[in-house]
Amino acid sequence: MENEIVVDLFAAISKIDTALSADAILQEFRSALARYGLRSFLITGLPVPHDTDWQREILGDGWPLDWYRRYVSEDHFLHDPCVAQCRHSPEPFLWRELPAAKLSTRAKLVMDEAAEFGMREGICVPIHVPLSGPSVVTAASDGMEVAPREMPVIETLCVHTFRSLSALGTPGDGDEPMPLTARERELLEWSAQGKSADDIACILGVTRNTVESHQRNIRGKLDAINVSHAIVKALRRQEIQI
Repeated sequence: MENEIVVDLFAAISKIDTALSADAILQEFRSALARYGLRSFLITGLPVPHDTDWQREILGDGWPLDWYRRYVSEDHFLHDPCVAQCRHSPEPFLWRELPAAKLSTRAKLVMDEAAEFGMREGICVPIHVPLSGPSVVTAASDGMEVAPREMPVIETLCVHTFRSLSALGTPGDGDEPMPLTARERELLEWSAQGKSADDIACILGVTRNTVESHQRNIRGKLDAINVSHAIVKALRRQEIQI
């Protein structure tokens, strides 16, 4: 990961963390997404199929108003292929990656109509929380400007925003975070420099499995979803420098 990307991600998450209301969090999230050409978003839980009151699960609504009204009036939630995919897989995906040949007529209609409302391309970040139902952060626009190396950044932004909204008014548990070891800090700093797991293994003279084991420990200690998120959290804790 390049330093510039890490710095931008750190700045965006810092602004989200210092926001004092849901509206302020969503405004910072909207600004961060705009850098990638993404202008519309929805952050919501995904209740069981055929739930007629799914809107109660919405944490943040950044969809165009006309599209939201159309989506609700046509019961698109019941047939949305993004919803179905998010229920069954925790992996982020681009809308264009949905298997077009396997979509039902109603599912294709949902995506076609989204395009008519200025949401031709998009990304979904499913969020599966233990002992809770699935959720999703989805963002879209007429066109995306996202390089493959930026996908983990968008995933991190989406999950961090979801957690920030979910935690509003929730007191912390007061536990002291576990510090990273010297080797974990060294490894994470190499990751921040854009080095892959194989690169780091070569630099440190260890196996790839050892690097991946350290990365799992780092994510666990920092409660991070991926390396990008771990880097930002370690920077905020001043455990690494870039």
